Amino acid sequence: MHMRTKGAIAAGAATVLLAGGAGTMAAFTGGGGVGGGGVGAGSLALAQSGTPTWTDQNGAVAITNFRAVPGDTVTYAASFTITATGTNLKANLAVDSATITGDPALKAAMGTSVTATSGGATLPSNAGGVLITPAQNGKIVDVKVIFSFAPGTAGNVAQSAQINLSNFNVTLKQV
Repeated sequence: MHMRTKGAIAAGAATVLLAGGAGTMAAFTGGGGVGGGGVGAGSLALAQSGTPTWTDQNGAVAITNFRAVPGDTVTYAASFTITATGTNLKANLAVDSATITGDPALKAAMGTSVTATSGGATLPSNAGGVLITPAQNGKIVDVKVIFSFAPGTAGNVAQSAQINLSNFNVTLKQV
């Protein structure tokens, strides 16, 4: 036989052996339990309880007929039951300013602030509102929303204008 023929036969045999063994290669594997557990989702909700009240700096007011002047404050007070579960949950209780409708000039002159207490203790606030954590879960939180007509409102700005507070919302949003 020629040297080339012997080389071709040897190469062909090697190819057959390699191809035949490709599917039978073995590898060791192993595994073990890691001791995990279930993970569930938390929850966040706000439910008003009782009837809210409206006052100004002089006492109770009928908000539907109230005509504010610069320097007036109008306060909405209500109680809410908080649902706040989640290991690292933090949320802000605030006013959704988009739900306050009406004249833009009066809306711009009318500032809002939110305060809240739970069990007589004042809850901390940040730039986004009152801070709610799982510590308030299941508790009643007393909320005050103060609408302040800026005392320095000049001239006739917002005079005879109206804003509608009948649909404003207090919100609870995760941060």
